[in-house]
Amino acid sequence: MEEIWNKFKKSPVEPLRLSLDSRFTFRCHKDISCFNRCCGELDLFLTPYDIIRMKKRLNITSGELLLQYSEPVILEKTQIPMIKLKMKESGRCRFVSEEGCTIYTDRPAVCRYYPLGMGTLKSKEVDDDEFFFFVKEAHCRGYEEEREWSVQEWRDDQEITLYDEMNKEWFEIILNKKLSSGKAESDEKSVRMFFMGSYDVDSFRDFVFKSKFLQIFDISDDELNSIKENEDELMKFAHRWLKYVLYKEPTMKLREGAEKNFSNRS
Repeated sequence: MEEIWNKFKKSPVEPLRLSLDSRFTFRCHKDISCFNRCCGELDLFLTPYDIIRMKKRLNITSGELLLQYSEPVILEKTQIPMIKLKMKESGRCRFVSEEGCTIYTDRPAVCRYYPLGMGTLKSKEVDDDEFFFFVKEAHCRGYEEEREWSVQEWRDDQEITLYDEMNKEWFEIILNKKLSSGKAESDEKSVRMFFMGSYDVDSFRDFVFKSKFLQIFDISDDELNSIKENEDELMKFAHRWLKYVLYKEPTMKLREGAEKNFSNRS
């Protein structure tokens, strides 16, 4: 027991499970003494929607963003690649200045959550039970401010609800039990497909419209127009495709006679 308690004392994560109705006080602003101190010395993992927002903000392709601003981390158990933001040599975020975040309105989801974190309980009894917790770092003075929030109010104010909704199917992919049990496809080709379908939306667009993709998959005209015109919809379409190719979920429809051709390519 003493060992566990000491571990919690050293951790910035407060072992308190919060609900959407839980209330707390917090405010971060330019005049607070700890301003910008949280923007460094951390592993800041990026979600697919983070990449969409950041690449639009920087006016570059997803491939350019991945090459210039990120680095891959391979999860040992599943071998799937995750992406984290590449920091400066000093350990500071590349987008933080003395005035604050230079891409603030398009900052990643994990920045929006702070000072909260989100977890998921999975067990035989509970398949998917989300909860929230505080991330209390010693230097942070934001908790001493008087502005009060509920967890739900904070999520709405920081656009977290939007980000979580946009990433919903992708989280279902990486949390799928088949992945952790080793029953999902995990060869090099599958890993490359996961990388493209998760992070490189511009390459995925070329894959859909410049390969034989549309000769294999039966896509309605409405959906085709949607993914042509809306990059967010293209991203979500990519996630449905990943569910199909990785887990054989019925999220895509093959054209008549294309099943054999697709099986030979898989």
